[in-house]
Amino acid sequence: MNQYFPKTHEKWQAQISNYGLGFLLILLFSGPQTSFASLPVSDEVYPGYQLVQDWDIAAAEKLSHQLLTKYPNSGDAHFLQARIEFMKGNYERSWKILRHVGDDFAQVKEFKNQVNATRQATKNFISRETEHFIFRFEEGPDEILIHFAGKALESSYQVLGNILGYYPEEKVIVEFYPDRQPFSKISPLTLKDILISGTVALCKYNRIMMISPGSLVRGFNWLDTLSHEYVHYLLTKKSRNNMPLWMHEGIAKYLETRWRSRKEYLSPVMETVLFKALESDYRVPLEAMMPSLAKLKKPEDVQLAYAEVSSMMEYLETVKGQTIFSVLLEDLGSGVKFEHTFIKHAGQDIIEFQNSWENWAKKLELKNIPGIEVLTTEFKNRKGLEPENKDYKHLQSKKAQNLTFLGDILKSRDHFKAAIIEYKKAMDQSSTHSPILFNKLAGTYLQTQKYQEAETLLKKSLAFFPDFHTTLVNLGELYYSKQENKTAQIYFEKALRINPFNPFAHIRLIHVYEKLGLNQEKQLQARQFKYID
Repeated sequence: MNQYFPKTHEKWQAQISNYGLGFLLILLFSGPQTSFASLPVSDEVYPGYQLVQDWDIAAAEKLSHQLLTKYPNSGDAHFLQARIEFMKGNYERSWKILRHVGDDFAQVKEFKNQVNATRQATKNFISRETEHFIFRFEEGPDEILIHFAGKALESSYQVLGNILGYYPEEKVIVEFYPDRQPFSKISPLTLKDILISGTVALCKYNRIMMISPGSLVRGFNWLDTLSHEYVHYLLTKKSRNNMPLWMHEGIAKYLETRWRSRKEYLSPVMETVLFKALESDYRVPLEAMMPSLAKLKKPEDVQLAYAEVSSMMEYLETVKGQTIFSVLLEDLGSGVKFEHTFIKHAGQDIIEFQNSWENWAKKLELKNIPGIEVLTTEFKNRKGLEPENKDYKHLQSKKAQNLTFLGDILKSRDHFKAAIIEYKKAMDQSSTHSPILFNKLAGTYLQTQKYQEAETLLKKSLAFFPDFHTTLVNLGELYYSKQENKTAQIYFEKALRINPFNPFAHIRLIHVYEKLGLNQEKQLQARQFKYID
């Protein structure tokens, strides 16, 4: 088997930090010693690496074919081809090419490991396609995601394309990984990064990657997250990967709900975190957000960083209009430096802009909810039955933990009135708002048909955590029990958008559709339920 062994040259080593290519190698065909000057392919291949970096895969592939024809034994040309195949999602093809490339350098080994890990993680994937997207996932329950994801992303394609002035010609690859273990192996994120930041999706390597909501205890707002990552895809492609990370994240967060005709982008938690930060003059500096918000050390800082940069984008749009995003991207895509185009279109430099934003943000009527805190991301354990943190750590007060535990025991023995007393004591002892505790008490009220008390609790909790799946299901059940089926439909549908793997919500919604005479919706819901049944 022929191998192409790597050598280095200081000219190209100097380009690494400038272009962010990770590495740039001169890979020479094994054989007699040959001088660098006699192999002009090294100069000719560099534009290919830049095209890959820009995610201009079509142009990179065209150049790669020319180089392989001209220099069939060049390691540079073969390595470029391997990178292109990886970016196209052809992991086995990329791996086959890389087997012919020597790995004397750590960077080569690292890329080989990345390709190998990705092909192993995706070896059982199947595909489904919509007009503009290719969805990849493991055959089984995750197929239920495609119905929801297709609608959200096809809507995003139209809505976001109009805002940003860009519609990809190629179909965008979207991969769903069954849990966080393979996701951490194929991405730059460690398991610790995922747990601290709550990051469950990335747009990287010319595709969108997401952990299946089925691996989390209560799912998550994964449809807005998909649209968020698609914004990243558009920004990268149109700017040719020249937009700074802070603005990348700001625009993605600011626009992530537009696919469903909503402009609310700050959750109550994010508003509270931003309110407190503005009051105390605490900030997450823009430079601290590199290389990723997921690398920040505290969940509160992650939420604050998103709140800062997304509200900066609202401010920018307020003073300059929505077209500001598109014109910035056009300039960046044509090679204009970010600092120059920002001053040109925003009318001030970054420091002046941040000061203006801060003055504007302090005048906003932001929510400041006492006791509301960032919820940790809860994954299922290996058996998939219980959360990993079922020791009441979400309640900071030890006394509240003990009272909740006692309430659970009483409830399990059908002592509902006694359980209600203990849950209420636990709420009195808790300094933070726990949607889990609120739902324990509300659920017990439901079982004793105290609907008014349950509704009051659930509505209050939902105002704080509008995407908390258990609250949505309990509200659906509340109105179902009261035979208010149209209202029950609203909550069960939203609950399944957050966590489509809850069989109870599916069954209830099928019954609701039947009662409302919605036969087509009932049949579609029954088909979806089969994926997880």
